[in-house]
Amino acid sequence: MSLIALLLAAAAPQTAPPPPPKPPKVDCSDADHRALDFWIGDWDVFAKGSTKPIAHSRIEKIVGCAISETFDQSIGPGGKPIAYHGRSISAYVPADKGWRQYYVDSGGTAATLIGNVTGGDMIFLSTNGPVTNRMTLGPDPDGSVHQRGAFSTDGGKTWSPAYDFTYRRRAMH
Repeated sequence: MSLIALLLAAAAPQTAPPPPPKPPKVDCSDADHRALDFWIGDWDVFAKGSTKPIAHSRIEKIVGCAISETFDQSIGPGGKPIAYHGRSISAYVPADKGWRQYYVDSGGTAATLIGNVTGGDMIFLSTNGPVTNRMTLGPDPDGSVHQRGAFSTDGGKTWSPAYDFTYRRRAMH
């Protein structure tokens, strides 16, 4: 090949590789992806038996089908003031046929919870060493949402209560 042919070949436009295929769009309208939609909203959070809110929680749809919670608690056990903040992102994982939640809080806790719907409630579990934590979320007939926490130190044979909250929609201001 002559020098001119080499120069012309080098100067010729190169064909770019085809773009990578776009991932399929997820349909968020099926029952699996909508299993936590009852929780979406702006809520006052009450401890069981209390008439005064202890926290505020905002639950919203975010990227794709994911749901985010921002939890800000100002009243702790015994009515004592606290400044507790938590954040979670929950999403349905089709490959697992279940939900996954990633949770972090102002106390330095970071947890991954695995969940699914059982008897109308979403039940999330996480294990940290010998302790298994269970969080149960579900809609109540009056439009509120219950969230109950429990823990087990014997692999789930017995459970001890940790908290019992009721989420009530905030009044429009």
